[in-house]
Amino acid sequence: MKKVLDILFNTLQTIAGILFLFIFSINVAGIICRTFLNFSLLWVADVNTLSTAWMLALGMSFAIYKKSHLTIEIIKDKFPQNAKKILEIVLTLIIIAFFVSLVFSGRETVIMKMTIDFTVLGIP
Repeated sequence: MKKVLDILFNTLQTIAGILFLFIFSINVAGIICRTFLNFSLLWVADVNTLSTAWMLALGMSFAIYKKSHLTIEIIKDKFPQNAKKILEIVLTLIIIAFFVSLVFSGRETVIMKMTIDFTVLGIP
């Protein structure tokens, strides 16, 4: 199972990196066209928004898998070992509850946002 997760991790990391380069490239192209060629690429803002959302979602996934997301250890380190274990369980339960609430509120948001089209792309 770990090998499959590592392959998925590497794939997500590669896709997020490609998306970062893509976002950078289209923004540079938009600036060059607007500054030197006297026309704007109107679709850049919409594609940038979509790409950034996907890049962050994929990036957060592999950051959590590798436990490289931001944490504050200074408070946890002040507790004794038994309390650290209990704190870890409590925090994990809070994270799970937060995730479940995000799933339900995210579903509601997606249903609402799917009725609004992007300005230039014309897709929801």
